[in-house]
Amino acid sequence: MLCARCKRYMPEDTPGEIKDVQKEWDERSVSYDTYFNTFGGKLDEYLRWKSIKESLPEDKTARILDAGGGTGMVALPLAAMGYAVTLCDLSPGQLKVAEEKLRKHQLSEKVGIIEADIAELPFPDGFFDLVLAIRGPISLATAPSKAVVELSRVTKRGGKICVDVSSRYWAVIREYGRDPGTALKLIRSELDHACGAHGFGRVFSPGELEETFEKNGIKVTGIYGDFVYYLPEEMRKATKWEERSFNQVTEILERLSREPSVTGMGNDLILVGEKY
Repeated sequence: MLCARCKRYMPEDTPGEIKDVQKEWDERSVSYDTYFNTFGGKLDEYLRWKSIKESLPEDKTARILDAGGGTGMVALPLAAMGYAVTLCDLSPGQLKVAEEKLRKHQLSEKVGIIEADIAELPFPDGFFDLVLAIRGPISLATAPSKAVVELSRVTKRGGKICVDVSSRYWAVIREYGRDPGTALKLIRSELDHACGAHGFGRVFSPGELEETFEKNGIKVTGIYGDFVYYLPEEMRKATKWEERSFNQVTEILERLSREPSVTGMGNDLILVGEKY
């Protein structure tokens, strides 16, 4: 589903205002989870959970932050695994959906819910053992650079971090057949905001992403690409599929995601790292 700004296509290089971001995601909260019942949604989940699981602490008492976690698509399964999670998001509508789901699964006591902007987190330095920002909250933040600073700040020394962002080069490919001028500005890094896989927001190249986190005290241990959006739309939106087909496609995507020569061409970039 395209965000409001992508629908009317606004190429100006600015993020949205907080009130506008809240309004849009409140409106999208009702239907947001339906994506994860599609072939594309399940593939996205598979790729991200592979990276998340590699970063999970063995100690179930460890503190985990699900920043910009929306409807609890990450927080809920972590809680079911026995972890205590703090879920924060800018959208009250998204958090309301998360609360209802946690209540339904009797997991409310395992997840603390806080309405907060990831660019201004209400937690002390080094508070979390694992910090997650999945499904593009950094790219969609009203202040993406501040969001990176904040996510890094609240990660404890030796703690892990796993985030994903919209890809600059995928945005270039998406634009250059429609608007070569915008595509050229993007590839020259004269524009930093574009319509990415999650909507209008900050786009990064692998090099930019690594540099941004490294200068905030995060040792980057891996950057991977997500190539789900290269599948035909009809295939991505399918709600029925054969297990054999799913297994074949996940293997292809996993191999592509970890192939350094094509990482930057993914629609999303997934970063994992450790605070030093």
